[in-house]
Amino acid sequence: MMLRFVTLLLLAALGGSAITVQAGLNAQVGRMLGHPLWATLVSLTVSIISIVPLLVIFRVTPPNLSSLDSAPWWVWIGGALGAFFITVALMTAPELGAVVFISAVVMGQMIASMMLDQFAIAGFPSRPVTMLRIVGALLVVIGVLISAWAAQAASKPPTDTPISTAQT
Repeated sequence: MMLRFVTLLLLAALGGSAITVQAGLNAQVGRMLGHPLWATLVSLTVSIISIVPLLVIFRVTPPNLSSLDSAPWWVWIGGALGAFFITVALMTAPELGAVVFISAVVMGQMIASMMLDQFAIAGFPSRPVTMLRIVGALLVVIGVLISAWAAQAASKPPTDTPISTAQT
């Protein structure tokens, strides 16, 4: 049971590192193509091209499309949110830098996750917000603020004041 949990944590961390690399690479594509939305389209197209061979390799059975008739309208928002995230990453990651970008992403994920758990939204089971979870989220927010402050301080040119060499 613990090995499965650790494996899932490591996979999630690996996925998180992939998001960081993806943001930088997609930003480069956006600059080459002249607009972030073109890069979003390219990224999603490559995603489709990448998943099709996996469906074949793992012999995934075709989906039961009739079950989509009863799906609530809001389940379709997931794809739009993926496109939104890719576009936002393209536009913000190069300006913010990898550390600030990803820490801000994690901050948004933490805040949204607490709401999703608290109110059992989007198919998540109900998990009440506790004081420890709030403290954890606040620590993430503090980490974002420190990272952003450090990045801003590092990007400012030094304010060298000339040292007077005149003798009195």
